[in-house]
Amino acid sequence: MDMHHPFGFEWGDLVAIFTLVGVVATYINLGISHTAKDSNRAEFEQLADSIAQLNETMVKVNMVLDSLKADRESTNRRLDKIEATADRHDIQLARIEEHVMTNGDK
Repeated sequence: MDMHHPFGFEWGDLVAIFTLVGVVATYINLGISHTAKDSNRAEFEQLADSIAQLNETMVKVNMVLDSLKADRESTNRRLDKIEATADRHDIQLARIEEHVMTNGDK
């Protein structure tokens, strides 16, 4: 192999070949890079849409939970009133029974 003509090419030809290979490699790298960016952009847009839908769902869930909380508080107030009424009735019943027992002994 001749040092002045490696692989049978002139030095200028070898430089041109390596430059061409470098340009092709750069072009391929740019193509892959743009494809990856486009793919990532699409995935991020899809993720953003999913997050927006999740946010809407969470707002609806919070509204339902607030409604349930208000319903429970209303139910608890009614239950407290019913318990108070039942306690008054128990007291009145005990007084009536006591009155009947004391009048029954006479």
